[in-house]
Amino acid sequence: MYSIEEFDRQGMHFFRLKGEGAFVEVCPERGGMITAIHIADEDLLYMNEETLFNLDKNVRGGIPVLFPIAGQLRGKQYEWEGQVYQMANHGLARTRPLEVAGQSCGTDHAEITLVFHSTPETRVSYPFDFEMQLTYCLAGGKVTILQKATNRSVDSMPICPGFHPYFAIRDKALELETAATTYFDYNGHKEKLLTGKLEMAGLKESVIFEGGSVKAAFHATKDLAIEADEHFRYTVVWVEGGAPFVCIEPWVAKNEARNTKEGLILVKPDKPIVLEVNFYLENKS
Repeated sequence: MYSIEEFDRQGMHFFRLKGEGAFVEVCPERGGMITAIHIADEDLLYMNEETLFNLDKNVRGGIPVLFPIAGQLRGKQYEWEGQVYQMANHGLARTRPLEVAGQSCGTDHAEITLVFHSTPETRVSYPFDFEMQLTYCLAGGKVTILQKATNRSVDSMPICPGFHPYFAIRDKALELETAATTYFDYNGHKEKLLTGKLEMAGLKESVIFEGGSVKAAFHATKDLAIEADEHFRYTVVWVEGGAPFVCIEPWVAKNEARNTKEGLILVKPDKPIVLEVNFYLENKS
């Protein structure tokens, strides 16, 4: 039987989805992010708790939610329909609290749904009325994220979201299985061959390749599988010095998509779209 429990830690409220020896922890007030995943007897995510509990810092860990954009904007600004708007890196959701909209559990799953609504404050940097729902589901050793974006405005609403998982992978020579044969290295602004091993040690900037679904070596005996639907056209990989994590991030579009207009999803009024990502571990073959 799966269950959901609530608890407080250092002044923040959390939800824990539990079942079959696995759990997922979620903190609505920290951008609705997943803060921990334990599946297949492994802690899947890295978390720097100092940043989690300090509201003045960006969280280094868990799975930050990047909405309505993933990535950076030059000068933290973009142009849309002749107007220039300011927006912080990775969008609006990750720095704002989300509300709990529902939860359920049964013999084979536990799930929780969070919601993020537009406000007068968000409309200053993103001139649309919207609702973004996140449903996190734990079932059978797999974690599923469903993201539903609904446009409440008159005009089509551009989005290019993503997720920013900090996986507890220590080896910076990342073994990958992907359909991509090349990647773009933002450190030297060059396209390079992707041969099955991606050397990230010493890189300050990220790299990107096509396709949102990928398999990576978690450690010597297990692989991490990321299954993303067709909306996620890219995977971004990023490390930070010697910190014990590797970020493997499914993105809809590339950096600066709000300015280049390339790869944006245009959500029509009252015709919501749903994006899906799954994470699980499997034994190496």
